[in-house]
Amino acid sequence: MNKFLLEIGTEEIPALYIDSILANLKKNAIDTLGQARLGYGKLYTFGTPRRLALFVEDIEEQQKDIIHKIKGPSVAIAFDKDGKFQQPALKFAQANQVKQKELIIENTNKGEYVFANKIVEGKKTEALLPEFALHLITGLNLPKSMRWGTTSLRFIRPIRWLLALYNNKIIPLRLDTLNSNRITYGHRLLSQGSLKIDNVDEYFDQMKKNYVIIDPEARKGMIKQQIVTAVEKVKGQEYVEEPLLEEVKNLVELPKVLLGEFNKKYLDLPAEVLTAVMVKHQKYFPINDGNNSLKPFFLVVINGNEDKYAKSIVHGNERVLRARLEDAKFFYQEDQKSTESGLKPLDNNIEKLKNVVFYDNLGTIYDKVTRLKVLSQKLAEELHLDNNSIKILERGAQLCKSDLVTEMVKEFPELQGVMGKEYALQQGENPEVATTIFEHYLPRFAGDNFPVTMIGNILSIVDKLDNITSCFINNIIPDGSQDPYALRRQSLGIINIVINNKLNFSLDSIIDANINLIIENRHLELNNFLNDKINKQIIKDFIFQRFRFLLLEREYRYDIVDAVFAKKPENIMDALLRIKAMQNKYSTDIFVQTITSAIRAFNLSKSSCQVVVNDTLFQEKEEYDLCQTYLKVKETVEKLSLKQKYDDVFANLETLNRPINIFFDKVLVMVENEKIRNNRLALLKSIADLYFSIADLTKIALAKTNAS
Repeated sequence: MNKFLLEIGTEEIPALYIDSILANLKKNAIDTLGQARLGYGKLYTFGTPRRLALFVEDIEEQQKDIIHKIKGPSVAIAFDKDGKFQQPALKFAQANQVKQKELIIENTNKGEYVFANKIVEGKKTEALLPEFALHLITGLNLPKSMRWGTTSLRFIRPIRWLLALYNNKIIPLRLDTLNSNRITYGHRLLSQGSLKIDNVDEYFDQMKKNYVIIDPEARKGMIKQQIVTAVEKVKGQEYVEEPLLEEVKNLVELPKVLLGEFNKKYLDLPAEVLTAVMVKHQKYFPINDGNNSLKPFFLVVINGNEDKYAKSIVHGNERVLRARLEDAKFFYQEDQKSTESGLKPLDNNIEKLKNVVFYDNLGTIYDKVTRLKVLSQKLAEELHLDNNSIKILERGAQLCKSDLVTEMVKEFPELQGVMGKEYALQQGENPEVATTIFEHYLPRFAGDNFPVTMIGNILSIVDKLDNITSCFINNIIPDGSQDPYALRRQSLGIINIVINNKLNFSLDSIIDANINLIIENRHLELNNFLNDKINKQIIKDFIFQRFRFLLLEREYRYDIVDAVFAKKPENIMDALLRIKAMQNKYSTDIFVQTITSAIRAFNLSKSSCQVVVNDTLFQEKEEYDLCQTYLKVKETVEKLSLKQKYDDVFANLETLNRPINIFFDKVLVMVENEKIRNNRLALLKSIADLYFSIADLTKIALAKTNAS
């Protein structure tokens, strides 16, 4: 069994990047081996802060042979009239080192030609590996890169050594000033000097002996188990902060979990504050007590070390945490002090928002809050909220950004909304107002919770929509992968909130109101910066683009989605209900018939300008019957559409299929009499418009094969 190992030794790589780099390394290796026609058994990638490694097991000794089919002269030139080889064919065979009898004749679109099958023997794996290894290193897609010294090479961090082995042989490669060898290094603190690796298998043994766990998942498992054991000692609840676990596993090469303690007095701080200090700032794991509260303990993951230093390390971390918690306690108390104006703290902060810039050229956060109050009121009215809920929403909108100028949020920005809720409760606000302040930021990231209350949902929608609209008007528009203000994520948040709560409202009207409020802002008039080409349709199209991606991920048919979106729907929920109704019927025979009938009517009448149907010009019973059926269906469909009962809409449209097919069989539309012809076309146009009122049915894939 042949084995290949490549290890790139570096200075410490940022923990957040290691997993993505290893995933990219694995993908590149699989792709490159495939392109090189090298078979293998299994392929692994490993990484620690100081190394990235690729291990390929059961790699074949040689590339697979390939056969090239080479085109030669035409048969007319290659053979004489008696079928004997002519000079062109002989030279072709000689040039490609094949025997005359091995030449084959095949038909092409230009006639019969002579071909030769030339076997290209594969190269030895050992000879290919240097180029393969260099390609992997230089071809990595790195989130950031740097240069060091006088080298022109760029990498995530300076490369200090290269180990490249094929079984027990060094694979020679040169990377700028570095040459590969069989030398690696163990744990920075617990291992002494360099390690000579005689063969691939020995590498894994030496890593273990020298205190390096090269597999990130193995380190993760070790940390998790040690956390569980430590939590049991203090009778806490088994709980692991998963995002933190993913990060700390890549901060160490040999994980060791230590238990620390802090003064119980700090438990008087909100749990979210304690968690922010420990998790976000110190990379500590808090310990829950099982009752939604914290215990006065924390867990820190260190990079191995001698047991004799454990107490000193814990003591040092306890001192650091104590200082951080003391700061948090001071900020918390300062934020709740009475104001000279006599206003409650959050109310007093509203005026301070006039000094906080929203975006360049877009005024202040105070201006934004003013817009949110108007927009949330408008959306609440569209959704028919009761007066009491509207009052709570108005108060929530007024206070929703007040915590941005608190000392706590200045120090811990991730607590925006969290502290707003806490301080609102502290100053005696309605609990629903406090909840709204917190929920209007949700969802904050992928996988985050959504607002639970209707008021929170409304304020979250208008806050995110105002961010999107403001950026577009200020020419901050996502381009390619560039989206510095996470507008795509916020669009997805709006869409999911609407869908989860089945909210029916006109997105157009809210965007229009948002644009007008921004333009009316006196600050903006003075700066004359506005992009006058931005309108509601451009902003809505951006949001609906994310909606389309979401629908395709949920396995809705692309043609149905495009058909509905072509009608420029104002209402996200309404568009979804149309798509669901069409998806439910898509594979049925009756849906095929409906599409066929609709497309026939559309194709024949699309050039018609007449829109009024005159029943006195009817000459045939079939056109009269069709018109009567159409009028009945139209009235029903319009009522059902208002109620968004699109399954029933299609059921009624289906009743048009038979009379329209009879009409086409019995009635000649394109008669010489212009009035009669135009009247019949007007009837078909009216019917087509009814069919197309729900979606542009020409975009349905069935239409391409069933339309006449």
